[in-house]
Formats: sequence, C-alpha cells, structure tokens
Amino acid sequence: MTSLDFVRFNATDNVELQGWLNNETSDITVIHVHGMSGNGYENYFLDNLRQTYAEKGISLFTIDTRGRGIISDFCQNDGWKHAGSCFEIFSESVHDIQGTINYLKTLGKTHFILQGHSLGCTKVINFVLTQDITGIEKIILLAPTDMTGWANTDPKHQQYLAKAKQLIAENKGQELVSAECWLHNTPISAQTYPGLCEAGSPADIYGEREGGALLGKVSLPMLILYGTADIGITEIDGTMNKWLERVSKIKSENTQIAVIDGASHGFRGFEDKLAEVVGDFVA
Repeated sequence: MTSLDFVRFNATDNVELQGWLNNETSDITVIHVHGMSGNGYENYFLDNLRQTYAEKGISLFTIDTRGRGIISDFCQNDGWKHAGSCFEIFSESVHDIQGTINYLKTLGKTHFILQGHSLGCTKVINFVLTQDITGIEKIILLAPTDMTGWANTDPKHQQYLAKAKQLIAENKGQELVSAECWLHNTPISAQTYPGLCEAGSPADIYGEREGGALLGKVSLPMLILYGTADIGITEIDGTMNKWLERVSKIKSENTQIAVIDGASHGFRGFEDKLAEVVGDFVA
C-alpha cells in the first residue's frame, strides 16, 4: 500500500475542502472528482488506481468536493456554506477543481490528469470547456452519467424543474423540489435541480446543441470507461450497444471508449480490470 496524507486546502471561493494525497516523485498528479453524494475515499477502485499510479510515479489526489454526502456544511470565510448533493450549485464545482490544482502547484506539481466518476465526470467536462486548462494532459471519465437522461427517469422531472424555477424566482432556492427525487430517492433543492438536469445546461454533456454535444468538444486525450451493468446505462439507454451508438456520434477523435462486461456503476468486483485499462491509458 502507498502512503496517504490527509490534506486541507481551499477552493478558489474560500470553501474549505479536504482530500487524500499520495505524493509520488514525478510532477504528474491525477485529480479524482467523486460522484453525486459521494466522497474521496469510498470507491474501492481508488485503492487499485492509487497503486497503479504509484507504480508509474504518478500522484493521486482524491478530494471531497462541496457535493460530498447529501447534506454537508463547509467553512467559508467567517461563515458556513450549505452544500452536499442536496444544495450544491453545479457551476461552483469549478472552484473546487481549480483550488485543487492551485494547491498541488504549491507542491511543485505541473502536469495534471482530471479523473471523474459519475457526476464528477460532468464537472470535469464543464471545467475543461470553461476554464484555463494549462497543464492538464488527459481526461478520464469513469461511468459518466447522462444527468438529463437520469432526471428523465423520474416521471415528475418536468414538474420538479418548473417548481425549482418558481422557487428560485421567489428567492427560495434552498427549499426542496422533492425529498425523494429520481430512482435513488434523494432530496434535491431548487437551487440544485436545474443546474444538474435541465436540457441544454452545462451539465447536459450528451445533449445535442449548436456546435455539437459538450462531450465531443473536449480535444484533450480522453478515456471513457463504462460497465455493461451500470444503472446509468440500463435505465437510460437500455443496453450498452445503444449507448455506444449514441456516444460514437458525438465523441471527439481523441476519445477512447472501454467497456467492462458485467461491471456496475461503482465497478465493484472489477477494480483490477478498471486499473488495468486506466493504467494503459495513462502510460
């Protein structure tokens, strides 16, 4: 096992965040952005990836974003930031990623690979399309969920969207659109809902739009890794072949796709295979 340091650092809007860093000798670091309601340590595949990267002299920094857990509070300046997946505002995710990069630069790191899981993939795509990407070499997307497609699995999606916009207009953004949204029955606030799942929003990385889908606008070398038993595939597209057909039409020529047969959304039981595929990509 590689050694880990617990790290405290600030996002660029002064939200205090935490992360886990194994600091290897090279100036290359993989930054891992977790999924909705997740954190920087719970996925077992992170253990395998940490070892794989360490063998190549690459550091791995897994962070808790402001979307950690369902409801979480973070210190910000002299007060508190109410966040977690229930209250997080998608557009603010760029502060977390940039703050991570800024911290790593103080350690002498100059080259970065951005790695996301689930909703974290969407945050990574949004970052590289809207921010300064100097020093970012590659992108790794582990199970990049179609957030608009996911929202549409709930028959009340349009009702929630209308309610969210009404509450925001009334300056009641922290009120819930529902205590049980979507298939996993999670509470979501009005200020969170449109930014995550409205068609045409920055989080809608698969949706058709002028100039092409956001997923295809990433020119950096990118790996997309998905499992055939992922709920994001089975509930949205039905089959992996249908997802492959859809994504092949929008992806960049610099994007590689890898499929792990039988793997679920968290790749549990398939961590070795995931690490093998990712290791080949970063090599």
